[in-house]
Amino acid sequence: MISLERCAQVLLRSVVILAMVVCLDGCSDSRPLKWTEDVLLFDGRVVTLTRYQEFKGPHEIGQPPTESDYWFEFKHPDTGSVVRWASHRDLATMALMIDNKVPRLLVVPEFDGRFKRKCPDPPYLLFRFDSGEWREESIEALRGRRITPNMTYLGSGSRDEIYSNDHHLSKEQVLKNAPAFLKRRDIDFQSLGTQTFGIRCDPPFDWMISTSGDK
Repeated sequence: MISLERCAQVLLRSVVILAMVVCLDGCSDSRPLKWTEDVLLFDGRVVTLTRYQEFKGPHEIGQPPTESDYWFEFKHPDTGSVVRWASHRDLATMALMIDNKVPRLLVVPEFDGRFKRKCPDPPYLLFRFDSGEWREESIEALRGRRITPNMTYLGSGSRDEIYSNDHHLSKEQVLKNAPAFLKRRDIDFQSLGTQTFGIRCDPPFDWMISTSGDK
């Protein structure tokens, strides 16, 4: 007959083994991720971004942590200066533009960012790099344009690809890393109306996806 002490030892061992299995399954996905990616600008030039993503966000037991803080930087192709963006996970990167030597970044509020940013509809935010700082501006600055997502959206979905390509993604690979509903599609700002805040916080959202067909 097995003693209570023996049963406790067996139970403790089982718990430890289970914890190790959970860790082996999820701990590798909690390590910070650093990589470079080539971004195809809309004028045909390519800039190479150095990107860093941490994974310390909320998660369910047995699941890997979600995204948290991140940053990227690149050498400005016109001025040679280093441009750096750093953010919490509430803003996911969508498209980088350089208009008349001025960098612009199109992002999407993610996770709890939709509520922090007062539920923008269409659900995009635009930032302009001015005098060494990123300043938010209205997406109306993009009215009349069609924007192709040209940046990795979230690091977690590209981890395997980043590892298998020696931590570098080509512009072709990056273009494939848009959200599923935007792959091979553009964001059509040609008929953009007035963006609202605080009105629509639940889907469906007006993603302004081009209806002219896949590229």
